[in-house]
Amino acid sequence: MFPNLFTAPLRIIELFSDPFRYTVPPYQRRYSWTTKEAGQLLDDIFLAIGDGDELAEADYFLGAILLTDAGAQAEWRNGLPRTPRTLEIVDGQQRLITLTILIAVLRDLAQQDGLPWSAKLDGLINVTGNPVGATSRLQLRGCDNDVIGLCVAAAQGRRAEPDGDSLEPSAEAILEVRDHFLAELQGLSPAERWKLADYLLTRCHAVVIVANDIDHGHRMFSVLNDRGRPLARKDIIKAEVLSGLRPEIAETMLALWNATERRLGEEFDAFFSHLRVIEGKGRLPIIAGIRAVREQAGGSERFMTNLFLPASEAFEMICRGIHEGAPESAEITRRLRYLKWLGSSEWVPPTMKWLTRYRANPAEILRFLELMERFSFALRLLCIGAGKRAARFSGVMSAIDDGTLFDADLSPCKLTADEHRHITYNLRNLHERHPQTCKLVLLRLNDELAGAPQNLDPADWTVEHVLPQSPGRNGQWRQWFPDNDEREYLTQSLGNLVLVRRTQNDKASNQDFARKKAIYFKYAQGEMPALTREVQEAEVWTPVQVREREERFLRILAHIWQLDLSALLDRSGEVNSFTARRRRAVSSA
Repeated sequence: MFPNLFTAPLRIIELFSDPFRYTVPPYQRRYSWTTKEAGQLLDDIFLAIGDGDELAEADYFLGAILLTDAGAQAEWRNGLPRTPRTLEIVDGQQRLITLTILIAVLRDLAQQDGLPWSAKLDGLINVTGNPVGATSRLQLRGCDNDVIGLCVAAAQGRRAEPDGDSLEPSAEAILEVRDHFLAELQGLSPAERWKLADYLLTRCHAVVIVANDIDHGHRMFSVLNDRGRPLARKDIIKAEVLSGLRPEIAETMLALWNATERRLGEEFDAFFSHLRVIEGKGRLPIIAGIRAVREQAGGSERFMTNLFLPASEAFEMICRGIHEGAPESAEITRRLRYLKWLGSSEWVPPTMKWLTRYRANPAEILRFLELMERFSFALRLLCIGAGKRAARFSGVMSAIDDGTLFDADLSPCKLTADEHRHITYNLRNLHERHPQTCKLVLLRLNDELAGAPQNLDPADWTVEHVLPQSPGRNGQWRQWFPDNDEREYLTQSLGNLVLVRRTQNDKASNQDFARKKAIYFKYAQGEMPALTREVQEAEVWTPVQVREREERFLRILAHIWQLDLSALLDRSGEVNSFTARRRRAVSSA
């Protein structure tokens, strides 16, 4: 069922014996156990041993340990391998380090007492036969490796002290755990310590999972182990990428990777999703896609240098929505904000691609973002689904590669005459067709009316119909809009819409015009949108005001997004009676 996995329960004496060597991959966090966790492990083992001659528990289970041994499945098919194997610790690092420290302390105390079993313990934590002498069976990274090496090599119960006055927290933790074990075990008799050592080695065991593919290993581990935090996609990708680096650059690249992950935060996973799309692997799952991208790039080093680092810088700018340091920065920031309003991400991969290519050319960045704004909003005004939008943006990435993005005839951002007609049709009653898009269009119009960005958060605003959708049978609105067809048409017109906060919207409802204006003002919080302020300043609200406002808005949209709205502009003052009557007939059917 799991052809890429070897699974077996192993006693500690088997886990810490030939042919096994252990190393911690770069993506793993450093040692983080304190004396609390380590002390609890020791207490649990003492509890399992019991106080009498008989064991309280026949065995003590240490949980699952996940290891990888890439390309060595043949070694495991008939049981444990016979040749030395260096295994990467995917999960279980904290336990293996702590057990190494415990065995080292037991060995030191046995050596201090002149007991022969100290050599047996030493053989578990040290590997002999190396040309330069014994080495720790467990290899960590950086300062941690120096400290664990000193602990393993130390004798006569002395605390190992590394050179230097300051240590990283993980190295300090190793020494603190060692001192804790030493203090706890020095009070025991040699016989009691041997009883502990014997139980630890022969009665304590773990379920060991060895995989040659980290994907299969993670899948199995997620089922077996409920103690640890399952590996995220980003951790698997990190393992595969960093394991392929030359040792002399691995630490530098690890630091760059970790810094990038901190800056991107929750968006780090999304970064890999977009990166695989940029590199033409969007049809593959994320892990498989990035694996293919890495191979396509020529290995981990080129992947990190040529793709990961520049693309992550571009993605960070998109996430922050801010550009700095250039005369064009304010406008670039503005366009990024408009694109982020959309809430979807199909525009992100081509934008990352362009920003990576032209990161030193703000003028080209602005030129691209202006096009992306026009194109993205046009697709929303067409009211097409996410799949079709993604296909259109795939064409944008191809056009970036072949140089046709800004070609008037060949650009994938060019709209057909039929698409212009559909946009025109949808703008007649955009709020009915797509309320969210309508709100974003109003927000964009608002910035144009204000003369400068008002930096309104879309989440804070709702769309309000000045002429109510359901006016009373008697009253001011029926007097101002006596024709039913005209009133129905103009109610959904862009010219009849304002932006208000939800509280204002609820209170305004079907109130007359004067009352609505008072509510817009009274319940305003902070700066009032220019779109709403101009309505508040109007004396009356009749078909003339709505039509004039609609025409002005349409001309603004036609200008900023290069849309052909002539069909709608030519008839902006007319009533589409047929359309209105047909809508009523359909609704009553």
